[in-house]
Amino acid sequence: MAKKNLPVKMVRKRENDQLSNEGHGGKTTPPKWVLKGDELTGRADEFRQVFRQVGSRLREKVNQEGFQPAIIRVKLMSEATAKNHRREISKLFNVQKKLNIIGLVGEDELILKIDSPEDLEAIEKRLKDTAKYATALSAIEEPDLFKPSIEVEEINGSTLLKVKLFHLHEYEQNQVLIRSFERFCENNGINCRRLNYSRELNIFEVSGVTKDQLEDFDSFDGLYSITEMPMLSLSLDEIESTVEVEFPKPIEGTEYTVVGVLDTGIASHEHLQPWKHPKRHTNFPDEDIDPRHGSMVTGVLLFGDYLEEAEYTGTNGCKVLEAVVYPATTSGFSEELLIRNIREAIRKHHDTVKIWNLSLGTNLQADIHDFSDFAQALDSIQDEYGVLIIKSAGNCKNYQLGKPKSRISKSADSVRSLVVGSIAQSKTESDLAEAFYPSPFTRIGPGPGGIIKPDIVHFGGNTGFINHKEKVNGVKTIGADGKIMTAAGTSFATPRVSALAAGVSAKIGEEFNPLLIKALIIHNSKHPELEMSIDEKINQTGYGLPPAIGGLLYNDEDEITLIFQDVITKGGYIKIMDFPFPESLIDNGYFYGQISITLVTSPLLDSGQGSEYCQSNVDVLFGSYDEKKQRDLSKKGIKNPVGVEGNQNLLVQSVYSQRQLKQVDNPFNRERILINHGKFQPTKKWVINLEELTDGNREKFLLAPKNWFLELKASFRDNTELIYDQKREEVNLEFALIITIQDPKKKGKVYNEVTQLLEKYNFIPNEIRLREEVKIRLNG
Repeated sequence: MAKKNLPVKMVRKRENDQLSNEGHGGKTTPPKWVLKGDELTGRADEFRQVFRQVGSRLREKVNQEGFQPAIIRVKLMSEATAKNHRREISKLFNVQKKLNIIGLVGEDELILKIDSPEDLEAIEKRLKDTAKYATALSAIEEPDLFKPSIEVEEINGSTLLKVKLFHLHEYEQNQVLIRSFERFCENNGINCRRLNYSRELNIFEVSGVTKDQLEDFDSFDGLYSITEMPMLSLSLDEIESTVEVEFPKPIEGTEYTVVGVLDTGIASHEHLQPWKHPKRHTNFPDEDIDPRHGSMVTGVLLFGDYLEEAEYTGTNGCKVLEAVVYPATTSGFSEELLIRNIREAIRKHHDTVKIWNLSLGTNLQADIHDFSDFAQALDSIQDEYGVLIIKSAGNCKNYQLGKPKSRISKSADSVRSLVVGSIAQSKTESDLAEAFYPSPFTRIGPGPGGIIKPDIVHFGGNTGFINHKEKVNGVKTIGADGKIMTAAGTSFATPRVSALAAGVSAKIGEEFNPLLIKALIIHNSKHPELEMSIDEKINQTGYGLPPAIGGLLYNDEDEITLIFQDVITKGGYIKIMDFPFPESLIDNGYFYGQISITLVTSPLLDSGQGSEYCQSNVDVLFGSYDEKKQRDLSKKGIKNPVGVEGNQNLLVQSVYSQRQLKQVDNPFNRERILINHGKFQPTKKWVINLEELTDGNREKFLLAPKNWFLELKASFRDNTELIYDQKREEVNLEFALIITIQDPKKKGKVYNEVTQLLEKYNFIPNEIRLREEVKIRLNG
């Protein structure tokens, strides 16, 4: 196969591609489930009864020092999840220009705060106007005072507790809440320390609590949950080798990308030391450091291709900054300490290091609804310092018990991180997994709220049993003693992706953008040939296995990759009506071709919103239309002078032949990604083959002549819209969108023709600036 050598292109939208949102207008018919008559009155009475209890509690405490709002939970009806229904609920409870709906627990429990008798009176007045607030009252039920979740199995004086308070969305109220809790602990002889997970998480480490005192926490308004502080442990599967090899050395005078290795340390033997950055970060004295795990992770990062004699990443080395964030201990090290150490390492070195490998985490399974505090801390760190964390999905040992794999671990549900699972590089007679299938130990998706995690996979080993004794088939790396070893785990799949990310960053002569790096890797990943449904492929392997670096940044003459990096502002959307689709992809009068589209956004996040942690969404529409039309701007709601007729979005299953999609021997099965991502997914990907449309739809939407369009439209959850409206701030949403158009008939015209069309339509295309290749030599 000829080497690809045509660079991918960066494309900027034109001024007339930015359009204004247009309201639909008109009256809406109330949903069928809206209550009437006695049922509606009864629902209002139920709420008033609960609010009367709240009123007496408020009047008792309102003049006390450190007064905190009353917290109420209400159940959201399953039919009422739509944005317009949530807006109606907000109108009922958000009085005095306050945001009284402060969170969501799980999928269906809204959390309200009431901080004054005056607010309570205003809400009770609205409860009497049942006609005006019928939709809101019908959408919620089962009101009750919020009871915090307390999950502590055993308690003694040395038990470390993790106490989480609500975030009240108002600075002064939050400060009072924090000080009140500290005073509560002081008055009860309890030790407490506020933890820095993120700005929006009010979390404390608490110790010295008795069983009786634990029950007293119930009386503190504003308490969300109490759990035992998660403790971490690290286990290694390793096998030593006696093979002697000569390892590559850095080339003097070459500028290498630096990757931070957040781990147990990196040994300073002759093979690793030359690649270590002069700076070093550690939170521990040397006697408390065991560099075995970190050295093996670094061995894969630096020498993975070389040791396996395969071009898994095709990268040419990077420097590594040793960041020791985990000590030489197997137990008693808390989640909070690890987060604190990670934050400190990145804070001190984020100017030098933009890509960080994190092959550590927890053994706790992520919740199906709520994003973990650990994940939110990682998201906060990446936002604050503009870095990208490559994170392992986590390991489980369910295969030892003959049980299905566990879902991803807490920390791997990080939205901002690029999360990596493991697949087997080979299969021996004893191994459980076939080659290229998910490793027996890898954790799988989905993440909370249906988010796709892991994002991708790489080779991390296999395992099985001989005579009931486990036998590991690991990947090759280098140990702390400088000897070649094999090891298995998602810990060792992850550094391959870190190496790839470093290689991409080194090649791109642009300002570092974590969205672009993430999008390039996901866009070019493909699923191995797995006998699974597309849903199972995505749960097990995310968007698949990425190619070596040459497959990320270059095209051949039969394809072209266009990259759009931009921002969508609330109130507007992007619609390119002159999308440069090549006419060389017409055969017998019909358009054909294979199109891959990947969208990676930086969604707005809200820690208090449970499964709705991701508060923003971008929809992508791509397809054909008949012609442009002039629109009458004098008509109500019309803001854009030009529209399209006969348009059809081709990123939907309904236009494709279900028979072809189900064909087992269809060669496109490995490529195709045609799913309903739903809203509020930060990463979306489609891979379509236009020849798979039904005959009727080919006639309607692919018969030449046709024009082509691309549309991106943002939406925001009601809570975020209200917050930004109140702050009078503009809502901006960053994204990276990558589109590849391929000609499966290999006519050799796509790259040049699209380039010419970009010029014809007055786009400003730039071949992505790529630095010259760096070659590694062997020592001597």
